[in-house]
Amino acid sequence: MVQPSSGARREADGPGAVPAELTRFIGRRREQSLAREALERSRLVTLIGLGGVGKTRLALELATRARDDFDEVRFARLADVLEPALLGYTLNTALGVREQSARWQLDTVVEFLGDRRVLLVLDNCEHLVEPIASLVDSLLRACPGLSVLTTSRQVLGLDGEAVVRVPPLSVASDGSASAESEAMSLFLDRASSAVPGLVVTPDEQEQIRELCRLLDGIPLAIELAAVRLRLLPLGELVTRTADRFHLLTQGSRTAPARHQSLRASIDGTYELCSPRERQLWSRLSVFSGGFSLEAAETVAGDATRDSILELVSGLVDKSIITRVMQAGEPRYAMLETIRQYGAERLDADELAELDRRHREWFAALAARADDGWSGPAQVEWLDRLRWDYPNLRVALQSCLADDPRRGMRLVASIENFWLASGFLSEARLWLDTLLAADASATTDRGRALRLSSWLAVLQNDHATVPQMLEEAGRIADEVGDGALATYVVQTWGLLAMFQGDLATSIDRLESAVAGFAELGHLTGQLHSLFELGIAYGFAGDIERAVHWQRRCQDLAGTVGESWWSSFSLWAYGIDKWRQGDIDGAESLERASLRAKRALDDRLGVGVCLEAMSWIAAANGESTRAGRLMGAAETVLRQVGMPIEASRSMLTYHQETQETLRLHDRRAEAAYAEGAAWDMDTAIGFALGEVSGNTEPYDVPLTRREMEVASLVAAGLTNRSIAAQLFISVRTVEKHVDHILGKLDLANRVQLAALIGRAADGP
Repeated sequence: MVQPSSGARREADGPGAVPAELTRFIGRRREQSLAREALERSRLVTLIGLGGVGKTRLALELATRARDDFDEVRFARLADVLEPALLGYTLNTALGVREQSARWQLDTVVEFLGDRRVLLVLDNCEHLVEPIASLVDSLLRACPGLSVLTTSRQVLGLDGEAVVRVPPLSVASDGSASAESEAMSLFLDRASSAVPGLVVTPDEQEQIRELCRLLDGIPLAIELAAVRLRLLPLGELVTRTADRFHLLTQGSRTAPARHQSLRASIDGTYELCSPRERQLWSRLSVFSGGFSLEAAETVAGDATRDSILELVSGLVDKSIITRVMQAGEPRYAMLETIRQYGAERLDADELAELDRRHREWFAALAARADDGWSGPAQVEWLDRLRWDYPNLRVALQSCLADDPRRGMRLVASIENFWLASGFLSEARLWLDTLLAADASATTDRGRALRLSSWLAVLQNDHATVPQMLEEAGRIADEVGDGALATYVVQTWGLLAMFQGDLATSIDRLESAVAGFAELGHLTGQLHSLFELGIAYGFAGDIERAVHWQRRCQDLAGTVGESWWSSFSLWAYGIDKWRQGDIDGAESLERASLRAKRALDDRLGVGVCLEAMSWIAAANGESTRAGRLMGAAETVLRQVGMPIEASRSMLTYHQETQETLRLHDRRAEAAYAEGAAWDMDTAIGFALGEVSGNTEPYDVPLTRREMEVASLVAAGLTNRSIAAQLFISVRTVEKHVDHILGKLDLANRVQLAALIGRAADGP
């Protein structure tokens, strides 16, 4: 019988021992948890992911932590095993099996393992998937105590295999602590080793966040970048990531060749692909941010749809692209690093053809969104357009270079997307650039001029509007486009409303309502009904205002439309408020805000919060009113629509401000608190789902100051806080001084007591 050479548990430093790592293991709590659960229910677990994403390091961490659960844990590196015939001998070495026969025998390994509980880690299986799968299958069937943990860029495909995908490290959102970002934590840890005594300022923290985002959170890329700090300042390092494959070289001399550079790591994945998979990888690089299967088939394919599906499946299996569910359907995403690698392999002619297909596809998508807008699918269309926003940008850039008219058509087709997403300024920039590129008197130009005028009204850029509307009107007459002509009349009415000329506004908008009704243009009719009701409300004729808003509601209800219907609810709530019906007004505004949240309509959320601040002030709720008004100003500023754009809304705003000043000196602090909220918090507060600030002080602290204050309250010294937040001791001292000054406190003991009371609630 074959026996282990040195007892039941092998020496820790033997050939198959789990190697000790020289650097700290960072993050991966979720993946560790998933993998441990998988090992409990399955005897074969595969960690799958892109090259350089950290599969091996995660496997080593799991193996180290699993030692108490097995009689033995053994590790075999397979990256350098190029011949299937050598697999058995490599396995013998890892396990400590002494083969006596002239040729490797599976039975020898099976006899050696017996019934002992062994965890075998097989690292880097992707280049020999089939022979490794066959070997693992035979071992698992013959050895009941054996469990196998593999790392690979593609699955083994065996029955009972539990697959745990290893994604890039997380990169937290702007302004969050570095401790919340696995990618930033890794960079800071490795950078501190590369540059001893490294001190990072708050501004540099944001540069590191951007660097990690640009590198897609790929651990290998981050570690290579950290080493480059020996030669380059952080700002230049961020700039040079555009040429990442030349920048990120010269890894550790002891690392495997595939980890010596970012390009070498991805080269290994590229070599695993078939020629057709490589071609599709390169063609898919024309997309930005992701794509649907339908888009891939149309833009990147030149064969049957079934073959594209098969190739996409192969790229998913190799972790080149990932499958996600977005907007109710499966989509596919590709990391920017992988996209750039594929793009390098496209020649100029092929790239030009792909660009043409890409812009035509997304212009057609925008046209479909426009055609299907006035119906129950508005939320789905907005979700889809948001998901494809990077592609829409790429398509517009391509249109600007080669087809400006198509670009104008694309921008105009998704006008409500620009508003809902808060991209008013960007939409105007595209329109200005495209209009300058082609001055032909076409319907596309007329639509672009009308939309640019409408956006200019909302942004308080009224002086530019008349010239654009006059040209759009002339084009409508020349080409005989009744819908465009009616939209021009409607926009004249909106301009008059925002400038306070309500009689002219009502006259123009009534003409627009009638014109769209005659044309059977549902979207234009709903839009105009809402605006006409608003104009009557601002003019003080509440009865007619309510009449038109109800007509808008009724028409929207017949087709399941929610965009203009929710604006109409907002306007109807203002009418109720002006009538003194506070409860009715609040109810309507809440209904509108809930609809706006479902649509993720940032402009709509902003005006709802503003109207709700007027209602709260009228009800004597000065603190609530201040918070809502502060939140509204932040949202509207981010969208690009200042309250000053509408004379009537500005009047209500100023009247409410005056009321707050007269009734509550704490309103200014409440206003500042609301202005610091993100949109989700503001909506939750407005709807009563979350409470406001519960700290026993009025002056708001910044997010960083709150972090420092919490750590002070926990008893940490300035040096300990600096180490935890990766900032200098001097920076911590400044934060503490600012916090004590803001809160009018004498020392850290008082600060700790104050934070403790806040944590206990009001």
